[in-house]
Amino acid sequence: MIKTEYFKSPVYTEEKPEWVENLNNLCNPYIKQARDDQEESNKKKLTLGYKNDIGMSYHSNPLEPDNNFRFFHDYVAQKSRWCLDDMGYDMSNYSLIYTESWVQEFSFNGAGHHWFHTHGNNHISGFYFLEASEKTSKPFFQDPRTAHVPLKLKEKDSTKITNACDIINYNVKPGTLMLFPAYMSHAYMVDHGIEPFRFIHINIRAVEKDILSSFSMNSSNFS
Repeated sequence: MIKTEYFKSPVYTEEKPEWVENLNNLCNPYIKQARDDQEESNKKKLTLGYKNDIGMSYHSNPLEPDNNFRFFHDYVAQKSRWCLDDMGYDMSNYSLIYTESWVQEFSFNGAGHHWFHTHGNNHISGFYFLEASEKTSKPFFQDPRTAHVPLKLKEKDSTKITNACDIINYNVKPGTLMLFPAYMSHAYMVDHGIEPFRFIHINIRAVEKDILSSFSMNSSNFS
């Protein structure tokens, strides 16, 4: 029989290791601030019997207002436009805006994680990995075909990525840029705190140009 596949969900990756050192240095004060902001919460955990910040995931303030990240945001926006075009969307009358961009770091004591979620009201989500290895957490993606999950059958070979999969994961390293449709549910497995795990998370929305023209917004948000 002839096989035709529909409704595929792409994940795009590219290696940009030349950015790692610079972006890590730029992100250091953001992570320090995020850790400082959580200090009171961590103190409360100690009173409950916790020995340290185990399980914490430190989430920074927004990065997009900082012009030092402009080169990164411009490049990712350009690639996001390319991805949307590759998926078949007519982007001629759309500009892209960042709805969110932040750096995230898991606790050095382990158990940092993030359960499955999506980013509604966006078109592209993505990660740029600053610190990662085979010993750290990794991103997982869940099958977006909701009707498929309740009737799942046993896979012939769970080591292969096929249409029978309902969850897949990616091995990443410092410098990996990953972009995907924002409707895709994603998660991070529990980290064991063996090595540092840090990444930048971005969310991008396509907005019609005539709508944008009626608003006064920071041009750094546009592509």
